[in-house]
Amino acid sequence: MEQFVNTNSASNLEPMHVEQPGYARFWQQFKRYNVRDKRIALLGLFRYLLKSRLFDSKNPIIIERGVSILKYKGGRLYAGRGVRLAGKCYLAVGRNGLLELGPRVIIGADTRIMAATKVRIGARCMISWNCSIFDSIGHRMWLQGQDEAKIEAPITIGDDVWIGPYCTVMKGVTIGNNCIVGASSVVRRDVPPNSLVYGNPARMAGKVDKWER
Repeated sequence: MEQFVNTNSASNLEPMHVEQPGYARFWQQFKRYNVRDKRIALLGLFRYLLKSRLFDSKNPIIIERGVSILKYKGGRLYAGRGVRLAGKCYLAVGRNGLLELGPRVIIGADTRIMAATKVRIGARCMISWNCSIFDSIGHRMWLQGQDEAKIEAPITIGDDVWIGPYCTVMKGVTIGNNCIVGASSVVRRDVPPNSLVYGNPARMAGKVDKWER
């Protein structure tokens, strides 16, 4: 799968959030769950333990049924405390790539995130279902009268960002803190902090004061 191969040096791919293992905190929060949530959390933690070798962080997270993780040798995958991966989402990390999910990030069902270079998602973000976040178009191409097109560039998503269902975030994009991306949007350009955007391509539709999870 050549689309996940890149030649960037791994030396500059440092994680934003370096955290100590959080099992004590996990169990403190677990005590407050109702019976149904305790069952979900235990099963999710068990799935994480089965896949823990794929993570370069040691924070316990919840992984729901059907989650797929593809990590090439040399790639790095970090997940902060409280991360939740919903059913059938798909994470792929290329050779020398970095994928980082900040604390309390929720990734919705059937969402796909692919990191050939760097994809960084800040704390407390909500990524809805059926979204696509990819920092590489996968295949080399040449346009008439131009040099070879740039096919990959890092993606940065700030803290407290809410991305609605069926959205696409394309290579090279930075989304600032406290933004909301409306459903079915295609984000092709940077989004300033505290912005509401939607559409294809996503355009400014207002300023965000605050939102609730």
